[in-house]
Amino acid sequence: MLTRDRIHSQTPAPDPAPTVQDLCPGYRIARWDSPADLSADRRDRLHLILRGLAARAFGADHSSYWRTRIDGGFFDRVSTLALVLDEDDVPVGWGGYHRLHLAGRPVVYLDATGVVPAHRRTGLTSALMTHFLTREIRHRPLRGVDVVMRTRHPAVYAGWLHNLGPQRVFPNTRRPLPARVRRIAAEAADWLGDGPGLDPDTLVVRDAYRMFEGDVYGVRPRSGHGDIDDLFAHRIGPKDALMVVAHLNAAALARCALARAARSRARRLPALGGRPRRGERTGAPAPAEAAALLTRARP
Repeated sequence: MLTRDRIHSQTPAPDPAPTVQDLCPGYRIARWDSPADLSADRRDRLHLILRGLAARAFGADHSSYWRTRIDGGFFDRVSTLALVLDEDDVPVGWGGYHRLHLAGRPVVYLDATGVVPAHRRTGLTSALMTHFLTREIRHRPLRGVDVVMRTRHPAVYAGWLHNLGPQRVFPNTRRPLPARVRRIAAEAADWLGDGPGLDPDTLVVRDAYRMFEGDVYGVRPRSGHGDIDDLFAHRIGPKDALMVVAHLNAAALARCALARAARSRARRLPALGGRPRRGERTGAPAPAEAAALLTRARP
């Protein structure tokens, strides 16, 4: 006969509830800080939503990419995973990051991030990165933290470089790579399984997106900066990526946040148009899917 204690021990633990907070005007973030604790059912639901969002954000089928990542233990490895929700709590974007220790330093590796087309130009990606990095930098405000990402989107690289400057973002054409940056990039590439493909002088990672069966982007992205667009067009192949290493502290992050707030105010001016109209979510996941994921969400 089962005792009360044994019955209790055989009852599955409930899924960890996401933390739901305001992100920027009209949007909220649902954040899981222990994705490894999610049940198989909850992982499957998130997998479907992430795959659907990625297909819309990049204009290409990313099923093979996400299948490979999930099979490789994505939920057990990522430190924080988040969905961006519109005013109807429909997911319109996602992001996540990993806490690492590389070259003897604390490092935040920014995972794949995307926003569906109808909700771009609202500052969502910038707001999401600010949210993530504020959480990490508050533990070391003066020393700051190194941030690493792989990207083949020239606008992503241009945004980091122009917002933080060549003294904080590498690679760039104004400064040679410091030894510290080289070590961080090399260890990050090894952690990603890209070690042999990393060019230590340019930080281009050859065949970084080898798990894609098709193109990463349906249409080649551009930044509007000729030199950066030319770099990505001619020196970074269809499955290659650029390893970007940046250093932020509390002061640098505050400057970026102020600049983002100013841009956000400008975007809300009637003359410049507004954010997507309520209900404008063609092809979005059904609200019921998000509702199931947000059960027991905490503020």
